[in-house]
Amino acid sequence: MLKNIFRSENVKLKRSFLLYLHLLTLIAYPLLMGFYYGTRKNIVNSSVMIITFYELLALISPLVISIVIGLVFDREEKAGHCKNWLANPGKKGLTIGLQLFYYWLLYFFEIIGMSLIYFFILRFAFQINNISFIKILLTSFIFALFGLIQYELAQWIVLKFNVGGAMILGFFGVVISGLSITSLFDFIWPVIPWAWQIRLITFWEATISSQVQTLTAWEMIIPLILTMVITLLIIKVFDNWQN
Repeated sequence: MLKNIFRSENVKLKRSFLLYLHLLTLIAYPLLMGFYYGTRKNIVNSSVMIITFYELLALISPLVISIVIGLVFDREEKAGHCKNWLANPGKKGLTIGLQLFYYWLLYFFEIIGMSLIYFFILRFAFQINNISFIKILLTSFIFALFGLIQYELAQWIVLKFNVGGAMILGFFGVVISGLSITSLFDFIWPVIPWAWQIRLITFWEATISSQVQTLTAWEMIIPLILTMVITLLIIKVFDNWQN
């Protein structure tokens, strides 16, 4: 089933605007950021370069995710009122979940790809050598993983309230993510999905003590557990959906 869904989505992706959106973002964002900060390497700290890169990604991700989910839902609606999802009622939730997983995987590889392109531009084009490859790879991996629950919530909202609801959720996520840069959610951020990604910049802040970074690392166990639990529960939610 996984193979069939992925093959089908590959065909659909090649015919859609989504492919160009992903490719444009993958290439343009790290290039622009890399050359912007690379030419300012003498006046900007390397930690700031990485922090800003991930801050902007965390801010825009909720809206982009909602747009992607909305476009996919609109496409399925136009293709016979979601008949691809409803063709096998007994596996409806699994079908929707696997399709959602496909688009999250694109996001996963895109986040890692953008991070690596940015790293290589800074390292080899501008000779900025004090950025850890392992650290940026780990940051991008966890950043993308924390995006999974945003995909799941956007999918649930689009099924319940249509595309408009998903877009509202996206804008809401942008606002919450922006507020998370401040100290507003310092005590409750582990249970706010849109605050998870922005919290990763803690490990790049030169002024933050190792004790605080260690505490943040332990606190991130909560988002990981919530991601696993919600991923298991969301399939049942999709199963109960009626178009």
